[in-house]
Amino acid sequence: MAYRVRWQLVGRSGQPLDGGCVGEGFCAYNEAVAAVVEFLRPYPEVSRCPAESYWLARRSHEADLAVWIWIERHESERTTGAVSPWLPLGWGVAQASMAMPD
Repeated sequence: MAYRVRWQLVGRSGQPLDGGCVGEGFCAYNEAVAAVVEFLRPYPEVSRCPAESYWLARRSHEADLAVWIWIERHESERTTGAVSPWLPLGWGVAQASMAMPD
């Protein structure tokens, strides 16, 4: 199994502005989590939604921009017999296009 760390920059209205991946992919979940921790280091305000498996980071509570970050997993054909698409660990990814909480 492999993991990918994805991020999306959103405005206060919830409009997606930019997005991408952190690194090329990770073989172990703990490596992906370490990448998330490193990515979030410069943000003084970080919250986590464990039920939906995403983080929200902002420079301040008043910031107009926020970054959503999540980990996706990919099952390789060695474990399943077929290559599957990248899947979020939780369905919180859909939340990335919603308005930022106040």
